[in-house]
Amino acid sequence: MYAGIAVAALIAIVVIIVLIRKGRAKKLKKDVEALYVRFNAVKTVPLAFKLSKAQAMARRSEETSASVEKYYTRYEDVEKHIDQVQELLNNVDDSIAVSSYKESLEAIRIASENLDDCEKEVKDIDLFLEEFSKKESEQRDYSTELKEKYRVVKTTINKNSQILSISYDGFLAKLKECEDLFSSSEEYMYASDYGSAQIDLEKIEETLENIKTEANAIPKLVKDAKGVLPIMLDETKRELALTKQRGVYTDHLGIDEKLQEIEKKLNENIKSIMAAETKGVKEDLSASKDMLNVLNEDLERENRAFKQAKDTNDKAYEHVLEMEKVENYVRVAYDKESARFGLEDLKDYLKKKREAIDRYKEQYRIISADLSASSRPSSEILDEAEKLENDVDADMKSLYSYKTIIDKSTDGENRAKTQLTKLQLVVSEVETKIAEYALPSIDESYKKDLATARDYIGQIRTALDQIPINIEELNGLLDRAIDFIYKFYNNINNVVGMGIMVENAIVFGNRYRSTYPEIDRELSKAEFQYLNGEYTKALKTAITCMETLFPENADEKILESVQ
Repeated sequence: MYAGIAVAALIAIVVIIVLIRKGRAKKLKKDVEALYVRFNAVKTVPLAFKLSKAQAMARRSEETSASVEKYYTRYEDVEKHIDQVQELLNNVDDSIAVSSYKESLEAIRIASENLDDCEKEVKDIDLFLEEFSKKESEQRDYSTELKEKYRVVKTTINKNSQILSISYDGFLAKLKECEDLFSSSEEYMYASDYGSAQIDLEKIEETLENIKTEANAIPKLVKDAKGVLPIMLDETKRELALTKQRGVYTDHLGIDEKLQEIEKKLNENIKSIMAAETKGVKEDLSASKDMLNVLNEDLERENRAFKQAKDTNDKAYEHVLEMEKVENYVRVAYDKESARFGLEDLKDYLKKKREAIDRYKEQYRIISADLSASSRPSSEILDEAEKLENDVDADMKSLYSYKTIIDKSTDGENRAKTQLTKLQLVVSEVETKIAEYALPSIDESYKKDLATARDYIGQIRTALDQIPINIEELNGLLDRAIDFIYKFYNNINNVVGMGIMVENAIVFGNRYRSTYPEIDRELSKAEFQYLNGEYTKALKTAITCMETLFPENADEKILESVQ
């Protein structure tokens, strides 16, 4: 009985051991299968194909090629590592086959760790190669995009062929260049020379952008190069020819050479426009226009300076002639009147002015000759003409100051003589009026004033006879005499006029004396005042008397009776 139990227990133990071993073996197989799945996944990554393709793409670039070679070295290392993993997996299989559980676990661990390293390395290499090969796809997309852009640009050029006619052949040449580059890039991509293909594609994009830029710029450039600038050139040439015909010196401006430079540059610009290569053309055309404007300003300045120089020189000569007349006048007057008017010694002064006049005439002749010969810049000649005019004017002022002194002296003497004659006539007229009208009474001051008037006349005669004449004193005496004698004359005229008016009023009033006693009495009063020389009172009394009869028009009635 006990023996049966022991056998049964032994059998149970054996079964348990067998079951445990089967469980372990099953788990080991499962782990190994997982390792093989991972191993196969790593091993089937087409690194060799991708590396070969990357090496072909990188051939044209040393930097890229070095990077690919670096990863190729890593690929070789990882291939060796994969082989090692393969051996480890084989060892796992052997361990499992001999039921060496411990060895199997250790082999699986080692294989798994090595496989981890392989997976990481393969992933890194594959990621690099994927990114690298991605360039090929992007490059082909880039090429397709450029072909569409090329189509649009070509359509635009053909559509605007009339506007762009001058540059049309140039654009066609650039489009043909793009076509050749497309073909070249395709060949490079087919040969996996992606670096060269990229260079061609970038040239195509640059050319297409250039065509678009040129197409936008050329119409305005053509307008300037074929229209505005040639017109400006012709106008400048015409103005230069007219300037030379006027006899204006222009050699110092270098206009002929500058015009040739502008024409040469313009022809080069037009050729560039025809070739649809306008880089720098806009700047050249603008610079040429600026240069022509400067040349026109230079010509205008020289023409203006030429005319001003001629006008200034002629004006200076007129002043020289005037100066000569004044010098002659001063010299003659000085020779004749220096002693009479006490003038300072001017012999040396007038000699220097005579020499200056001769020098100025010579300078005028030289300037005129230079202007006629067109041998020097007009601006220089203008400076000389202006200096001549200023020098002449300065000498003229000096001469005029002496002429003024002489004129003042002679004019003062002549004025004194003329006024003396007039004053004599005025005094004579006063005496005649007093005698002619025989007024019954003259104020005693009349005789005194008459004596004063005659004394003034005598003083003037004496002053005129002096040598030298003191003009200042003579003028002062003359002014005082004129003031006194004309006041005296006006006073006498007033007295005579007043006496005549009184007489007329009394004669008119006599008609009414017998009729109106009051009139008789007032007129008698007026007569008495008249005889006493009170002419103002007498006139007032007579007029007031008549106003009692004719309150509205007494004055008019008296005047009518006289007529």
